[in-house]
Amino acid sequence: MTVILYAVSTICTIKIEITEQTAETIHSSSRDSIKSGWVAIRKNPTIRTLISLDFITTLASSVWVAAVIYVYVEQNLKLGEQWWGYINTSYFIGMIVSGLLVIRFAKLLERYICFFIVFGLFLSALLTMLFGANTNPAIALLLACLYGLPEQIRDVFYTKLIQDQASEKTLAKIYAVWGAVINLTFACSVLLLGYITETYGVKTTFQFSSILIFIAFLYAIWKRKDFQGIEI
Repeated sequence: MTVILYAVSTICTIKIEITEQTAETIHSSSRDSIKSGWVAIRKNPTIRTLISLDFITTLASSVWVAAVIYVYVEQNLKLGEQWWGYINTSYFIGMIVSGLLVIRFAKLLERYICFFIVFGLFLSALLTMLFGANTNPAIALLLACLYGLPEQIRDVFYTKLIQDQASEKTLAKIYAVWGAVINLTFACSVLLLGYITETYGVKTTFQFSSILIFIAFLYAIWKRKDFQGIEI
């Protein structure tokens, strides 16, 4: 099945049309691209705030990696490893449902983007705390599903705000810098939360992640005016 899916994806890439690059794009070096990406981010308060929020929440997000959830299933739920798969599935079901809700109520949600970002962070912090303290398998599945809702909505709004705030010329560079920062942050977070889990237990790990997300929630309240940026 994996081979078939890779084959299908390879065939689909053939259909991708690449627009002709300009001379400016061809001759610009990687260093210049990264530098201009940082400059674009620094000039726009909206994008700067979004990256800061994503940085903090990414530090907490590795609590959902397999290594931590395996320990959670073993220590909290006292069940077999297959329950990691059930929890993971519940999480993605929540994200799918959230995506459908965004499609259905897009116009309404767009009018309250700031509210949903701020409230979503608070909800994520609360659900993370409850999930880490829970010992009931059914409730664990429910909490994992609910956690996927604000996560997906927030990701959609982040993408929309960046595309609204960045010009076509700077958008790719901003995404490149953002991706580098988030990937490095996630890698460090896996090591940090793995150490906390091994040393202090999985409940402490979820408590720590919940505190990080709550810090992001407070930061979002403080910087809520930055969601009214200008195009760069």
